[in-house]
Amino acid sequence: MIPPKEKPTFIEEARRKQIIDAALQTIAEQGYTQTSFAEIAKGLGITKGLIAYHFDGKHDLITSAIHTILNRQGAYIKEQVEAQEDAGNKLQAYIQASFEYIAQNRAHFVALVDLWGSFTSPEEKIAFSQTAYDPCRAHLQKIFRIGLEQGEFAGFEPQGMSALVQGSIDGVMLQWVFDPQAVDLPQASRELSQMFVRRVKK
Repeated sequence: MIPPKEKPTFIEEARRKQIIDAALQTIAEQGYTQTSFAEIAKGLGITKGLIAYHFDGKHDLITSAIHTILNRQGAYIKEQVEAQEDAGNKLQAYIQASFEYIAQNRAHFVALVDLWGSFTSPEEKIAFSQTAYDPCRAHLQKIFRIGLEQGEFAGFEPQGMSALVQGSIDGVMLQWVFDPQAVDLPQASRELSQMFVRRVKK
């Protein structure tokens, strides 16, 4: 029986974070297929063996990188949303914080889109979709339920509206990743916020 791994130390966690950030930058610059432990190690000035010590192969590193992007963005959005009192402001904060984080971390989202396209099997695609979208839709549904319970929102179904809001954010993000000059993110943020808040309010 293989013994469970011990909890990583602070130094090990810091090293893992450094490797993940370097991997995302390398993927953004060179693409997923050209990214290897050797390329990541070269950028950091470390050995491939040190990366292999922290990650069980490229798939493990990529999975960790995806979770890192989504968790960081989720934490940033949650902080902005929880600072608001009423549901309308929470919805507006969710949309604006999403775009703020995207704009501040372009390389990560360029890498995420490339990784998104690297999944070939239906199982991988479903797993990625669940990892990326389930928490977002759940967060939005919570905002919508608050608004409905408090009588601030009316006239829509939360599950479907959550998918529409998140789909709009990610659709704009995709266009911006492929051509940053094609989309004005602050303007898109303002327009989507106003559009959806007007739609759900009584």
